[in-house]
Amino acid sequence: MVKAIIKYFLKQLGYELISRKAPAQLYYELDWEFHDLYELAQEKCQMTKTDNTLRRQRHYTLNYLLKNAPLANGEVCELGCWRGLSAYQIAYHLRTAGAKNVFHIFDSFAGLSPFEAADIGQGGQDSTETRRKQFACPLETVADNLKEFSFIKYYKGWIPTRFSEVANHLFSLVHIDVDMYQPIADSFRFFYPRLVKEGIMIFDDYGCTQFPGAKKAVDECLREFHQPFFVPLPSGQAFLIKGLRD
Repeated sequence: MVKAIIKYFLKQLGYELISRKAPAQLYYELDWEFHDLYELAQEKCQMTKTDNTLRRQRHYTLNYLLKNAPLANGEVCELGCWRGLSAYQIAYHLRTAGAKNVFHIFDSFAGLSPFEAADIGQGGQDSTETRRKQFACPLETVADNLKEFSFIKYYKGWIPTRFSEVANHLFSLVHIDVDMYQPIADSFRFFYPRLVKEGIMIFDDYGCTQFPGAKKAVDECLREFHQPFFVPLPSGQAFLIKGLRD
C-alpha cells in the first residue's frame, strides 16, 4: 500500500519508480509526456471510454512523427478528424512549437464516403451503412472540442471538393485518416506534390483489413510517385518521408 502511494505521488511529479526485479519496459510505456497529452485529448473529445492499446500506440507514432516533422517549412493538414482526437494532439504540438501557420482540417462531418468494390472488407456489404454512420460527428462538436486552438481552419465537404482552397500551400505533415479507397487516393495525389522535402505523410488505415481500399490506394499512388521512402507499421499505420531517396 505504501509503495503504491509513493509511486502515485512520484508520477504526479513526473517520475516513475521501477523495481530492479520488475520486467523490462518499453520507452513508449514510460513516455508520460505522451500519455498525459493523449489522455487529455481523449477527455476533450469524449473518447476515454473507447481507449485501447492499439489506438494508443498509433497515436504515439503520430506524436513521434510530429516531433520530427519540418514544421517550420510548411503547414499541417489532417484529412478525416472524427471527434478530433488526433487533431487535438497535432494542434497542441503546433502551439507548443510556436508554429505560425494555419492547421487545416478536411472532413465531411457526415461519416465515411460511399463504399466502392475496393472498400468491401471482412465486414461484408451488409455492414457498410452502419460503419459509414459510426464515424459521423458534427462540425460544431469538433470545433467545440478544439476550441482552445484559434489557428484551426475547417473545410466541410466530401474529399476532394475543397482542396482547391489550399492549392497554393506547402505542407510539412499530412495526416490521412479517411479509411476509403477514393478519398485516400485523391488526398495522396493532391498533397504529395505539395509536401516539402523531408515532409511526412501518415496513413492511419494502411494495414487495416476492415478497410482494404486504404492499402490499395496507397500502393497505387506509391508506384505513381516512384516509391518514396515508405514504412508500414505493425499498428496498421504507414508513413512516408519525401525526398529521402532523391
